[in-house]
Amino acid sequence: MLLIHQRLAELYTIGCKRPLTQAELTEQQHCLHANAVYCWEISRLNMEEQLAALTADTLWQQDIAAQLQEVRISGKASRRR
Repeated sequence: MLLIHQRLAELYTIGCKRPLTQAELTEQQHCLHANAVYCWEISRLNMEEQLAALTADTLWQQDIAAQLQEVRISGKASRRR
């Protein structure tokens, strides 16, 4: 779980108790944007990993697996290929 996910949970919980302030709404939008980027990156890498498996390209598949691990930990992956 990334810090943005924790903060989204906090903002959600706060919003259940009282209306969010403008600053909190802005922060929520930033977190939602970062989450969308994160989700699309995971999705892209999963699709590439499937392609690598279908083409039996084990080096590519290993590279993608490493990138997926990076994204899951830090939220970003370095482009290796």
